[in-house]
Amino acid sequence: MEKFEITKNEPCRFIGKVVFVRNDWSNPHIEPTHVQGQLWRAKDWIFDTLDKMTDYAVDMPYAASLYTWERYDEKNKLIGYILGRFMKANCPVPDGMDYYDIPEGYIAKGWKECPAGEPYVWCEDMVKEAVRNSGDYNDASYIWGGDVFSDPKMLTVDGHKGISGYFICCTKAGE
Repeated sequence: MEKFEITKNEPCRFIGKVVFVRNDWSNPHIEPTHVQGQLWRAKDWIFDTLDKMTDYAVDMPYAASLYTWERYDEKNKLIGYILGRFMKANCPVPDGMDYYDIPEGYIAKGWKECPAGEPYVWCEDMVKEAVRNSGDYNDASYIWGGDVFSDPKMLTVDGHKGISGYFICCTKAGE
């Protein structure tokens, strides 16, 4: 992980489209990038729509796949991700899209450069470990978390290149 920070955020709304994928992480015949690639098949219309909503943009203009645990289906082993962007809290939700309201709080952010042709490096465990090691914050990724990418055009079914990261909800220790 090349960069790590914890920031206090204003309330915001994460807007995009829910996509369900099978929780097949332990299957030795499926690469994690294959699962991620399946998520990103719908990306073009989502980001084309959100990119036009410039009045509602926030200072986190990343493409992201955000999970929230109420969208996990244990029985069918399905995980629901919202593919989209962080937007202002009062942002209207376009027809056909979904949203998740994020209250004021803290976000742990970790970043990694992913050169083309090299394997993707998952930042999730590194971010969670950095939060634990900070001593000042607690991992609250059971509320929400997700992969973020500098540019949705870099995402392909086979993976991605560019700057990627992982964001998680966290709380201040003792609060």
